[in-house]
Amino acid sequence: MLVQTDIIRPRVPASLVALCDKPWRKPGAAPSERAGGARKVDDLYTRGDVNEARLVACAAKVAGIGEWDRQ
Repeated sequence: MLVQTDIIRPRVPASLVALCDKPWRKPGAAPSERAGGARKVDDLYTRGDVNEARLVACAAKVAGIGEWDRQ
């Protein structure tokens, strides 16, 4: 009698493998414009806040994947 053992790992939750948001660009800015189309200091502050939020979200996803993998 032959017995085959299949190990089935659960899939990574969709919320952890979702793509991160794209970097900030000022609405209407041409792709070739430097600094994402920032024209004034406030644009740079907005860009920094948005990009920081993206990094925090991506770091949480990576930590979640690591936690899921240790289960």
